[in-house]
Amino acid sequence: MSSLHPISTNERIGVLDVLRGIAIFGILFVNLAHFSYPDMYLSMLGKENFFTEKWSKADFAVADILTFFIQTKCILLFSFLFGFGMVVMRERTESKGKRFVPLYARRLTALLFFGTIHAFLIWDGDILMEYALLGFVLLLFRKATPKTLMIWAVSLYLLFTVPFILASFYQSNGQEGAEAAVHQAQQALHVYGSGSLKEIAEQRIRDRLVYMSSNGMLTYNPISFFFASIPYFSMFLLGAAAAKSRYLHEPGKHRKGLKRVWMAGLVIGISAHVVYSVTDREVFLLIGAPFLMFFYITTVVYLYHKTRVKAVLQSFSAVGRMAFTNYLMQSIVCTWIFYHYGLGLYGKVYPAAGVFMTIAVCAVQMVFSHLWLRLFKMGPFEWLWRSAAYLAWQPMVKKAKV
Repeated sequence: MSSLHPISTNERIGVLDVLRGIAIFGILFVNLAHFSYPDMYLSMLGKENFFTEKWSKADFAVADILTFFIQTKCILLFSFLFGFGMVVMRERTESKGKRFVPLYARRLTALLFFGTIHAFLIWDGDILMEYALLGFVLLLFRKATPKTLMIWAVSLYLLFTVPFILASFYQSNGQEGAEAAVHQAQQALHVYGSGSLKEIAEQRIRDRLVYMSSNGMLTYNPISFFFASIPYFSMFLLGAAAAKSRYLHEPGKHRKGLKRVWMAGLVIGISAHVVYSVTDREVFLLIGAPFLMFFYITTVVYLYHKTRVKAVLQSFSAVGRMAFTNYLMQSIVCTWIFYHYGLGLYGKVYPAAGVFMTIAVCAVQMVFSHLWLRLFKMGPFEWLWRSAAYLAWQPMVKKAKV
């Protein structure tokens, strides 16, 4: 990696926008399953069920490839960047002599508001509500050292894997639960595929409440919610640790450390995923995902500072700068494509075809992001979010160069 000039507190770290853009596209590749068929209920039935029996070999192959290379990795990457961003924002805010905690608390409150609207009025698969609530917990770690953050992150993640390790020794076969999942999946297929606007709204709320009940949000159980959210929160902490250590600010100064992370990510990440592919035990996916994520991060950081490849990666930068807008627009566009009030393709698109649809949506978003940022300083939802955090309308339009 080439040596870089030190980055000032207020200077934007270009590779973060690239990583954020890659993450938001990767998330869509995984989320398309939830947009296009009731994967939440079907996952309770295993790979072989009434819906997947219609899949071709190509569909199963694509699903396996997405699981191996993208599933969990990109949402963990997005979580890592969230924690990283908190530290960067704190440094910039305090360098201007302003108070950070009230500002960040308003930012999280606004995110919770947007997330609630998104979850109940647009798409039940929202992650913003979790991020907002976990962000308040992250504030407690804002002054922690990189070492302390690392210890907490690793300890919590290991704690999260324990139930999966124990579960791998037992094979449950709940017929009653399976029948309920089949019924719920069939109902979702019917409503989203051919229901009225009112029926779709009711189904979306029902599905969201099922999800919130499973992770403790609905039952107001903070311990259950936090435990279910540990993978995200652990990455928040690792992202904060990386920001405080300035690993991505000045990668040239951390060459050896990044190389070790790259090697560990490659070897452990791939090995764990191979074992998962053979055994189908989810604990290996959980172990391998963060390692493979760090392999992706270090690879992108390395390539970003190679002149020829940087131009290619830079195309993701605009997408990353508008990640909030792009995330919400993915929901608006994809629910229109799949739900009955739009094109009504719900339950009719399987993984192989879904990949091409995802690529098409990503291509449109990339073009839109570049065009938008030629005229404006930030995305429309970023502007609303920032204005809410600062309690004042923020400048939006770029000034014309004289």
